[in-house]
Amino acid sequence: MENRIRVVLTAEGTYPYSAGGVSTWAHILIEELKEVDFTLLPIKMNPFLKMKFTLPKNVVDIITVPLWGILDPSEFTKEISFSDIYRAKLKSKQAKLQKKFIPILNTIIDYIYEREKDLDYLGDVLVDFHNYFDEFDYHEIFVSDEIWQAYKKKMGQIHLDCDQDIPTVSDLVEGLRFLYRFFITLLPPIKKAEVYHSSAAAFCGLPCILAKKKFGSKFLLTEHGIYIREQYLFASREKIPLRTKEFLMGLITLVSKLNYVYADVISPVCNYNQRWELQWGAKKEQLKTIYNGIDVDRFKPMKEYRIDKNPTVVMLARIDPLKDIETYINTCHLVAKKIPNVLFKLFGHSTSAEYYEKCKSLVKKLKVEKNFSFEGATSNAPAAYNQGDVVMLTSISEAFPFAVIEGMACEKIVISSDVGGTAEVLKDYGYIVKPKAYEEFAKHTIDILNNLPKYREMEIEARQKILNRFTVEDMVDNYYDTYSELFQQFQKENPIQHDRTKQI
Repeated sequence: MENRIRVVLTAEGTYPYSAGGVSTWAHILIEELKEVDFTLLPIKMNPFLKMKFTLPKNVVDIITVPLWGILDPSEFTKEISFSDIYRAKLKSKQAKLQKKFIPILNTIIDYIYEREKDLDYLGDVLVDFHNYFDEFDYHEIFVSDEIWQAYKKKMGQIHLDCDQDIPTVSDLVEGLRFLYRFFITLLPPIKKAEVYHSSAAAFCGLPCILAKKKFGSKFLLTEHGIYIREQYLFASREKIPLRTKEFLMGLITLVSKLNYVYADVISPVCNYNQRWELQWGAKKEQLKTIYNGIDVDRFKPMKEYRIDKNPTVVMLARIDPLKDIETYINTCHLVAKKIPNVLFKLFGHSTSAEYYEKCKSLVKKLKVEKNFSFEGATSNAPAAYNQGDVVMLTSISEAFPFAVIEGMACEKIVISSDVGGTAEVLKDYGYIVKPKAYEEFAKHTIDILNNLPKYREMEIEARQKILNRFTVEDMVDNYYDTYSELFQQFQKENPIQHDRTKQI
């Protein structure tokens, strides 16, 4: 029997425990590539999340890694018995064994503060980290007084010449807590596979680096959004103490750079992403853009879903600051002044109760309660798009948003903020607006709603653009070709290790 390609697909906060664009991409990819055996390694917020998807039959294994909501990571990341965990805990209480971890910890901190820059060597250190906690208990080591004292000493050396804003005890605690939580991703067993595929240049890429170091696995990195950019945007919004922020962003920057350095192929979902990747350490020869694709038999114009006769604008986006729902609401306010019976519908779940309340307050403040509605999450996106005349996206950060190509496939005029690779598909087939420019969003919306027949040809051409280049078949074929190329490279580099004929 012919050898099947084995792929370990890693994800962070998405598939299969959350809905959304990245999860949709992952499910389509696995479902369509039936000739590939997938192991899933999802990193999730807590162990209590339920799956949002029924896994395809070619998912042969799943290793879940919860970062929060747990007291003892060993219970969730180790494939060992309780008695083995207990023995590891007892052994880990010995100070002389705890001290073996200190050089590893100190080296990681040096890299966070850019005192060391040889990222290839750091890969070896991460393997040492993984192997150390194969033997010793993660929680017992990290909460030990030996490690706390060593960590404080190292941080004191880092900030020795700092005249002001010396890290407080709170800063130190937060820093060690970040290491403890995020490096849980280094604990799970590393399965042998020809290809490791990370869906972000984030902590979910660390197991891919371990596999490359341990087994010679090839590392494919897909970037939907630019993780490091989104984290900087997050940090700029949050009120985080200076030294805590410095440590956190140093850690995130380091991990992103590691992903770029170790990946054999980096496949951003749009050309726009390449400029960020090159800036943070990727090389031109690693880059291969693979656009997202959609099911055009599912996303198509369907008049039966049009339930309102009023002029209608729809947006499918989670209620999150990155989606800038406030601009969508402000646009509604301006359009309603010219078209009083207009409806603006928002389909999506809330990621922040505080931000959701802020948006609801803005609706009330602008007195557009009759024009604006929060529709909640939907399981039927094509029906939602087909309720509108216009599809809008007001995000301040995207890579290559599904909402744009899905709206175009449904023959809707799409108005989107100029973020990520949106212009690569939407230029000449819709409207591209500067982020937050709700006056411009409103101007285009009013013109379209008042002159719908004039835009019919553009709607048809928009769908044709998707049919020509952005289908599921296009996307899946590109990924299969990439898997096959990496599989063949692995065979050449690891001829003995790869021979599985007797097993099959």
